[in-house]
Amino acid sequence: MNHPRRRQAAIIAMFGALALAGCGGAAPAATDSPASTPTTPSGPRASASVTAEPSAAITPQPSSDPTASPAASHDARLDALPSRIVVADLEIDLPVVSGDLDVPGNPPDYPLCDVAQYLTTYRYPARPGTTTWIYGHARADMFLPLLEASERDDGRELVGMTVDLYSDGGRRYTYRITEVVRHATDRGIARDVPEDSRRLVLQTSEGPRGTVPKLQVAAELIDETSADPAEAMPPASPRSCYIP
Repeated sequence: MNHPRRRQAAIIAMFGALALAGCGGAAPAATDSPASTPTTPSGPRASASVTAEPSAAITPQPSSDPTASPAASHDARLDALPSRIVVADLEIDLPVVSGDLDVPGNPPDYPLCDVAQYLTTYRYPARPGTTTWIYGHARADMFLPLLEASERDDGRELVGMTVDLYSDGGRRYTYRITEVVRHATDRGIARDVPEDSRRLVLQTSEGPRGTVPKLQVAAELIDETSADPAEAMPPASPRSCYIP
């Protein structure tokens, strides 16, 4: 009788099939962890005051490396980051820092004072077909004039104003305001940018801390020029103005 041999052959065949199945499976796809971004900024309380000393002044450094090899396939100029925001008609002129900047005494994702900040998911003004997102508190010497203008006739006076955004790559991007969205609750205004265009969004609070609706102002790029580094990258002294 040869039944034991048949049983042994069947067992060997079964293990071989399992081994092949294990080798033939697709490996899990690698994923990049997304850059952390601040939540929608909340406005300060009306009686808010400084609760932490200003940090040492930050002087932005150019993001591009002038010694980089010209043979590199990636254009480093596309990685330039926002460094200054100017709305001349509203007398707004602020250095811009990362939304991820950590300042002692400031809770995560709470906007800083004396600066504007960029959302790290919308931070490349040099890249075509993208949005750059700048936000700040509705405070005097910050984005309060933007909020006040939006409250007059639904912000119609803002449409047509120009905004200058500077980068640490020594560039000045000039935008024209095209849309004012009051009481916004999402970031839909950043979507659907044409490939040959670039958009800027300015955001500020419409009420005390914790107020969800925000003021959002959209502007489209109309010009780009070079800028002196001293003009493009002013020192920044971000500080915490959070009150527990």
